[in-house]
Amino acid sequence: MSTMAELTTTSYAILGLLSLRPHSAYDLTQQARRSLAFIWPISESQLYAEPRRLVGEGLVKATKEPAGPTRTRTVYRITAKGRRAFAGWLHTAPAAPGLGSEILLRVAFADAGDKEALLGSIAACREAVTARYEAGRRQVKEQLAGTAPYPERASLNAVWWVLIGEQLRLTLDWLAWAEAEVRAWEGTQPHAFDDRLRALAERLVAGEAILRGP
Repeated sequence: MSTMAELTTTSYAILGLLSLRPHSAYDLTQQARRSLAFIWPISESQLYAEPRRLVGEGLVKATKEPAGPTRTRTVYRITAKGRRAFAGWLHTAPAAPGLGSEILLRVAFADAGDKEALLGSIAACREAVTARYEAGRRQVKEQLAGTAPYPERASLNAVWWVLIGEQLRLTLDWLAWAEAEVRAWEGTQPHAFDDRLRALAERLVAGEAILRGP
């Protein structure tokens, strides 16, 4: 007897999108780029491969539909089994949020490079984060204007908007602080605590806010 392969969080993210309405692979890609990119990024290859895997598990059904005079497209629909699996997942405990950040790796190992390389990384990261923050603001504005998909889901979206928006703003605050810190360095070679760094660490231990946004 075959058993269902273990589903990943990405599997459930796609089931979640399909629980709203049927999607073609292209639709899934567009919606994932629009909203899921902020909370659970999925690569384009996964967006095309995972629905096919879910079809094999009986959680999703694929049908061919006309997409023009001579073309067809594959449209995916969640099955009753898929809805049960998705509902069951919603009752499980989520994993603790992770913090994977390439810019933090660049800082942690900056002594293998030089000050200009680190400042360049900070500047590039600030540009990328600013672009993402502005993209998020545009989406919220579209929801306010009633021109975004799924306007009826505003109450759910607002909950994660707050966290993502604050994270992005805090990251921009940190990047500004980090740039000023690094510019004051003579180089990137590490050294032990001095009085200033010790005071900073003591504030962190005490739970004080170091970065304050506008």
